[in-house]
Amino acid sequence: MSTHTYTLLRCGVLFILCCNTNINALSDIPNCVFEDTVNLTANTRFINGSYVYEDVLVPPALIGEYDYIELYGGVRKQVAPHIRGCVCRIKKCVKFCCHPRANMYQLTTDPATVVCDEELNEELRYSPYVNVTLRNGSHVLMHVLDEFVVQQGIPCHGGYMLLPHLYDEDQWELHEDGTLLRLADQTRLTRRDYCLQATELDGTYMLNPMNCPIPYEKPATLMLNTILMLISAPFLYLTILVYWLIPELWNLHTKCLICYLLSLAIGTTIIVIVNMGESDFEDAVCAVMGFVAYYFLTAVFFWLNVVCFDVWQNFRGTKGNVQHLTQQKQFMYYSLFGWGMPALMTTITIGLQYSNLSHNWKSGIGYSHCWLKTEDWSAMMYFYGPCLLLIIFNIVIFFLTIKKIYQIRNELHMMAPAKESTKKFHAQKNNIWLFFRLFIVMGIGWLFEIFGYMVGNDNDYNIFFTIGDIYNAAQGLLIFVLLVLKKKVLLLIKKR
Repeated sequence: MSTHTYTLLRCGVLFILCCNTNINALSDIPNCVFEDTVNLTANTRFINGSYVYEDVLVPPALIGEYDYIELYGGVRKQVAPHIRGCVCRIKKCVKFCCHPRANMYQLTTDPATVVCDEELNEELRYSPYVNVTLRNGSHVLMHVLDEFVVQQGIPCHGGYMLLPHLYDEDQWELHEDGTLLRLADQTRLTRRDYCLQATELDGTYMLNPMNCPIPYEKPATLMLNTILMLISAPFLYLTILVYWLIPELWNLHTKCLICYLLSLAIGTTIIVIVNMGESDFEDAVCAVMGFVAYYFLTAVFFWLNVVCFDVWQNFRGTKGNVQHLTQQKQFMYYSLFGWGMPALMTTITIGLQYSNLSHNWKSGIGYSHCWLKTEDWSAMMYFYGPCLLLIIFNIVIFFLTIKKIYQIRNELHMMAPAKESTKKFHAQKNNIWLFFRLFIVMGIGWLFEIFGYMVGNDNDYNIFFTIGDIYNAAQGLLIFVLLVLKKKVLLLIKKR
């Protein structure tokens, strides 16, 4: 074979290899997600089709041509065709908003106008060492610029920095695979959905992540609960109206019952409004509605406690034939407890929410949504814990009252009972069974919900939280059936 022929064969082989390389580069890289790729347009290309990116050699099999980029949430944006390499398949990657030595700034006051400075600083202004969480859960201090390949890009408009040195709720962890864990809500962000950037505070630069806006995703059962509460609330108001307009039902016990129903009705109404339009409320409006709902829903338990206590007081025989003035005074004391204790709790909750207390110890009302945060144990301290104690107290009082009923019944059997005493006994007995049915309607649902809250995100027990939510949402209808659709009340309504 002549030298000339050999040279032609070599050129032909190289041409075929180059053509094959170009053919492979005309499509997306197989088995490589977009977030694992980097733009290689400005990088060195070798004759065999491989590229070098930050001292990492990317072979032709991991190179492709793309006409789009992926933004926050997986949204694709069409761009001019360009070469990308799946570098994160070779070495672990981390995402920076800009070049590690570039500053990021806003063109205007609008957060959406954030851009990277084209001028690079001569040296790093921040410490590149970050505590990285390994796959086994341990933490290692790493130089992120040496241990990771740096990808660049601002993932979204309107993002904000997580600043854990200023806000406890902004704590975050960088994981070995390049994902970022936002500790406040335990959300794992991929490199597509965050970026690191040095931020300056009092002359000191610190490396922190830009966090894209958190979309509020309503639970699947929320709409069902809202519909049930929307149906349920009018029945609560109707029950209040019936008991208010019938003089024969108007006594101290009825007053306490109406206060209980009014608290539940207002609290339910506000929760319905919040659920139907939470994303449309300003932060201040959201906070006000949240604290008002907190006040009335807390008052529900205190007034149920009052109803229970009033029945027990009657059976203890300490009240006898009370005069109207005495009933007024008694109702005043009940009101101080039933309305005053929730007011005290709400005042404390508001004060702590806007204090310098750690985020983990705050109620969260008005912060990310209009109600208590339930991803930690703060809701137990502010709501579920006190309510559980009141429910337990009611159970104790109920059993003491049952014990007293049997004691009085035995005493009446041993003597010739006066007609008036027997009548009074049966009236009070009816009250206790009314309370018992009311407590079952009110207490059981909340016990389910409290238990569901305590087991947290355990999918095996989430059914308890769901049952409690749905049961409580339908309370108004159940209470209407219990209190209004009774023979005595229906006869009184018919008379009017």
